[in-house]
Amino acid sequence: MKKVILTAGLIIAFIHASFSQIEADSLKIKRLEKEIETLKNYNENLSGSLEITNMALNDLIRDKNISDETRWTNLKSSILHSTQIYKKLSDDIINLKSRMTDQDYQGFINSLGSIEGGPLGFSFEEVIMESVKRIGIFESKSKMDRFLEITNSVIASPIAAGIPFVSQAVSASNSLLNVAYSSLMTEKKPDFQKLNRFETELNKYLTYFAALDKANAANQSSYNDRILLLENLQLELMSRLKKEAPKLGYQVPDRFNNETIDAYFNRVLNGFSYDYVQLYLTRIENRYKNNRGEINYSNLLQRETELKNFSTHMGTLADLSKRFIMYYDNFFEIADSYHTRVLEALDLANNNGIIKGRKAGGTEETPKQVYERISKNLKDKKSTRDNGIKDSINISDLRQKIEKIEEFRSF
Repeated sequence: MKKVILTAGLIIAFIHASFSQIEADSLKIKRLEKEIETLKNYNENLSGSLEITNMALNDLIRDKNISDETRWTNLKSSILHSTQIYKKLSDDIINLKSRMTDQDYQGFINSLGSIEGGPLGFSFEEVIMESVKRIGIFESKSKMDRFLEITNSVIASPIAAGIPFVSQAVSASNSLLNVAYSSLMTEKKPDFQKLNRFETELNKYLTYFAALDKANAANQSSYNDRILLLENLQLELMSRLKKEAPKLGYQVPDRFNNETIDAYFNRVLNGFSYDYVQLYLTRIENRYKNNRGEINYSNLLQRETELKNFSTHMGTLADLSKRFIMYYDNFFEIADSYHTRVLEALDLANNNGIIKGRKAGGTEETPKQVYERISKNLKDKKSTRDNGIKDSINISDLRQKIEKIEEFRSF
């Protein structure tokens, strides 16, 4: 009996020990399964991270390629834009120079200063002769006739005729007054009051002539200054072009003997044109194409440094363009001032009563109507001249091109 009990105890102990071992092994298996699951999740996360990293890397490479392509596109556009500005600025300078003196407008103003008869309806020569006869400066007919002969000679003199604008009237009247004064001094009883009346009569005309003369002289001086400024601007633009064009494979040719700066610019820019630059940049692109036709923009940008140098100096081109705009605006300011001074001289003629009525179109015009017609004629001719300049130059387009330069420089 004891033996049976002992055997049963051993069996129970073995079974308990076995279950304990099984339970321990089960826990190990669960821990192992958990570790495996954790490792699996880690591997999956690692694989996901690697995939994400790989995608990000590919995106970065693709973004870099896009960035390089964009940089090249902007650089190419800025270079082509510069070419357009060289042409636009050159044409505008030439245009303004050629239109500064309008023959119709300026010719009409010059006619207002004619001493032989002009739009105001009087001949200064006839005014002098009529005044001398009416006032009776000289007692003897011989002296009167002699003075009238001298008057004809002075007015017809090539020296007097060669004096610019209306200074001819001032010069002639001064000469005649000196002759009249000298002749009176030889008389027994010289009547200087008559000479004063004669001088007063002439002064009504001379005041007008002198005002017109002053306006014309100031305008001529200003014209010379403006032409000089524009030609200096052309020379600076050409100097800039000679430095920059070789960066795009173009050597600016030398200027011919007796070739005007305008003709020289037109010849140079016919060669260094938008089409030339576009073809040159296309050839640059072709150097960096692979067998699939893809362009290596990174290498292109790194190696073609002259192109970037060309684009870098666009700011100087913008500055030259801004100077032209300043000259352009100043031209109209001076032109307006000149026009005002001519109208003021015309007002003097009207106030002094020297404008004569005349027949026009079969009707008789009063002096006031002559004055109003001439004033309107002046304004219309100036307006036509100014509008012609504005239409041919289109300064708004140049301003927009300057703004575009600033945009390219911001990239």
